Amino acid sequence: MRTCFRPVECFKCCSRRALSPAFLSSIGPQGSVNRRARGRGRRRCRGRGSGAHGGASGAAHGGEAGTGAGAAGEAAGGGSSAAGEGGAGESSAGASGAPGDTTPDIDAGIGCVAPADEALPSAASEGLPASGLALWLRADRGVYLTSADRVCAWADQSGHDALFVPAGDSTRPLWVAGSVGAGPAVHFDAVGRYLAVVGVLGIAPTSARTLITVVKLVSTTARCSALQQGQGGSPGTYIMTDANTFLTAGSREGVYVMNNAYDAALATSTAARIHLFTLGTMTPGNAITAAVDYRVNGAAQTLTRTSGGLGNGNFEDFSGANYTLVGGCPDAFVAEALLYDRALSTTERGAVEAALETRYGIQ
Repeated sequence: MRTCFRPVECFKCCSRRALSPAFLSSIGPQGSVNRRARGRGRRRCRGRGSGAHGGASGAAHGGEAGTGAGAAGEAAGGGSSAAGEGGAGESSAGASGAPGDTTPDIDAGIGCVAPADEALPSAASEGLPASGLALWLRADRGVYLTSADRVCAWADQSGHDALFVPAGDSTRPLWVAGSVGAGPAVHFDAVGRYLAVVGVLGIAPTSARTLITVVKLVSTTARCSALQQGQGGSPGTYIMTDANTFLTAGSREGVYVMNNAYDAALATSTAARIHLFTLGTMTPGNAITAAVDYRVNGAAQTLTRTSGGLGNGNFEDFSGANYTLVGGCPDAFVAEALLYDRALSTTERGAVEAALETRYGIQ
């Protein structure tokens, strides 16, 4: 029996705009969805809408850009887990969500139960910058679950109503209470069990951005790109935090930027960590290392480019990017993920790190 909530709405007919069959077929037969808060009609729909994850489904099939990302090419092994084609849902960035907005009214699929209908959190009251917050996922809010705690959907808390969903019912990750500090997290417990949405949250191709995740690895040798944006089906047009990146030296934290893979000197660990990856304006042809900053638990990391990737150390055209994904990891917990449509200042980065350290008891 399908469990529905409040106005019964299916993903496909209630998404902000229809996705063309050609686009859906180009990135694969996986569900996608984003519905904005405004215009919540009471249309009744049959079944669960199919959407746009296909490229991201390549997570299990080999490719350069990391688990869940979307290139074809690299086989899994030696610390680099496979990737495949990318792809996923539609959204819109802007000012952060106002408290008082509530969990999206959706039909999340067979056997799924909605989270408590509660007001969205205030970024400012949580010690986080509010300006430019395009995505805010927290495992203690907005998680639609089955009776076995498998995740049907994960609702954005930034106020933009992006709803991240799995490729299908059989690829739902697992929600686990008390798994990062005293708080819950989503355990991406096998290849292909990511959550995604079509589009890049309304962020312009050359715009600066800041990617933030709270991650606890189970496997310290598998590739883990916990938060990523990119172009499905491309050889490596992705940006992401990327433990054990393409052709890593082995068991290293790192990042990946548009066909360029970078190791940090920091070894991977099973301890929970806060990753904060800032990219300045991404002008094609400009040097990447001059415009990025990567920090782990507040410590700046020196990045060394690996021999992997087709790039030359410069930013490339990102205008074809068409998905945002969380959980491109075969065995890791993600407690929280945030994405800003700008580069946070040094002071703001410190504030974010302090807030997350307090919330998850990270030293």
